[in-house]
Amino acid sequence: RRHMRIVREASLDTRISRRTALTGAAATAVAIVMGACAQQTPSASSTGNSLDPFRFLFGFTIQAGANLPFVIGKEMKFYEDQGIAIAWDFTTDSTGIRLIGTGQYQAVTVSDAATPVNFVNEGVPLRAISLITQEGSRAFAVRKGEPIKGPRDFVGRKVGIKTTPWTEYLVMLASQGVNRSRITEVNVGFSSVELKDKIVDVLPVLVGNEPFVLRNSLQTEVDLIRAEDYGFPPIGTSVIVNANDVKNKPDLITRFLKATLKSTEFYLENKERSLQIAREYAGPGITAAQHEFLYDVTVPQMKAGIAATKGVGYMTAKQWTDQLDLLSSRNIIKSKPTLDEIVDLTFVDKVLKDGKVLWP
Repeated sequence: RRHMRIVREASLDTRISRRTALTGAAATAVAIVMGACAQQTPSASSTGNSLDPFRFLFGFTIQAGANLPFVIGKEMKFYEDQGIAIAWDFTTDSTGIRLIGTGQYQAVTVSDAATPVNFVNEGVPLRAISLITQEGSRAFAVRKGEPIKGPRDFVGRKVGIKTTPWTEYLVMLASQGVNRSRITEVNVGFSSVELKDKIVDVLPVLVGNEPFVLRNSLQTEVDLIRAEDYGFPPIGTSVIVNANDVKNKPDLITRFLKATLKSTEFYLENKERSLQIAREYAGPGITAAQHEFLYDVTVPQMKAGIAATKGVGYMTAKQWTDQLDLLSSRNIIKSKPTLDEIVDLTFVDKVLKDGKVLWP
């Protein structure tokens, strides 16, 4: 099933340059790509201790959103403090999560529950260990003033699809009894211009950046249709790791999550420094204003729900059982795994106490 390949991996000592970041982002936008920005593992002599390698897989590129804490942890040496040498690569392929199951990478974040569940049903060994955000980051944009208010209005229209149909889209249609065959689906990749140019009538968007791009770069005002209003409360962004590592390397996974959530706390408490790190590591195609917009959208998603009292990154069994029940009832997942087959709740309980990360 391996149909992806590592194209290139470049190492560096501290920060990737703007030119390197731009090259990596461009490569990922053209093909199914990994590489361009893997970090060099610090030597034992430079740190005084041997560090455990840990490889994270980014989707697309670095920005000031929910994945920035992984970069902050590198920059602020939180991973190093936990005895970990963090490195990363990039992929735009929605099946890149397979590389976690094969052990080529140790962690990735996923924006919905159906994706890891479907891979677990195929026998890929995965576990969710934390929720970086408690709310979904996906929506559907329509040109402002268009008579498209909900999924029933998608019938007879052209709806954009980013590589694969989003879970939110499928649940919305199922919840409203909409026949998908009556919709024209158009593959739009990762750009937003198709909505402006009327190639599509409905565009799936990440609320942290694409509405900003549409308004400020493409001069296109939009209305957003959210899945929460049509039968689907998304679970948020989860941290997914290899199930074998959960069983055989629990100390490593604990240290990784501790550093990640410490980095997330830093992200929430230090806006200007976090934005500075985002600008340093991201490509020049992302403006400072765009980073700030994304940051301001992401922070409430991180603090919402159970995170407000239990701490950022916390998750509960109920959050996942509710998702599994809903996805199963709408036939979005092929079969419903047990909770223990998809989630391990023990790590957040080890790492968080009284709403804060236990540090060091």
